[in-house]
Amino acid sequence: MANLNNSLSDGAFADWLLNFSNLLTAAPTTYGLLAGDAVIVATQNTAYQAAYVVANDPSTRTPAAIAAKDSAKANALAVVRPYVVRISNNPAVSDEDKTAIGATVKKPVPSPVPTPTAIPQVSLVSLQPLQAALKIVNAATPTSKAKPFGSIGVELWAATGTTAAVDPEQLNFQFIASKIPTVLEFLAAQQGKICTVAARYSTRGGIGGKAKTGPWSALLTFTVA
Repeated sequence: MANLNNSLSDGAFADWLLNFSNLLTAAPTTYGLLAGDAVIVATQNTAYQAAYVVANDPSTRTPAAIAAKDSAKANALAVVRPYVVRISNNPAVSDEDKTAIGATVKKPVPSPVPTPTAIPQVSLVSLQPLQAALKIVNAATPTSKAKPFGSIGVELWAATGTTAAVDPEQLNFQFIASKIPTVLEFLAAQQGKICTVAARYSTRGGIGGKAKTGPWSALLTFTVA
């Protein structure tokens, strides 16, 4: 939509208003309006176009002609602006028609990504020296590799020690896992230790840049090879 205020150049407004009036007159119902509305707009268009021509012709460009043009522009703006807003806000008018007539096509407000509710299921696929291959899937759909809606992957948390951890809060964040299987690597000093693993789905950073995380998986324990 044109920036409909008095700062819009006279020529640009003349072009915009002519197009708006012509399309509205040809098919008012396309834009959610009535034939009577098109007549009102056409009257303003005629008045402004005439005043604009007089004010821009060197032979008739006088202070009075310029004042008359400015008055016609202000009147047209006051009358037409509400129609433009109605068209822009009308969901029954297609984006293509809004663009053609010069009304704003409003961008849809993105829905916030919901907090994940799915619970990951973590299982041990294989053990190699200082490596563990893990399979992490949605417990509700264990045969599918698809992640829950809005999730970018699963946070993988782990800890190694002489005893198994009993709470996810005892684990340390490792990385965001997005592939199946996921490989967790260990240091030589961790060989023979007990590893405890848990995971939870995570979204992208939302408002304030903070990601949302879902519930924890069950804890998985194994001995590092």
